[in-house]
Amino acid sequence: MNVTLVEPELVVEVGVDVARDASGRWRHPARWHRARPDLQPTDIPRMTSPH
Repeated sequence: MNVTLVEPELVVEVGVDVARDASGRWRHPARWHRARPDLQPTDIPRMTSPH
């Protein structure tokens, strides 16, 4: 799998189902809720690996 790292430029709200399959993948796609022009990417903590 190829990965392209990018710098965040936009903050949006998304919703995800908490259900995961046996491999740990989301069972349902993420859903777009809205853009958050009142927030900057630096206002949001980065996701980190639990390991």
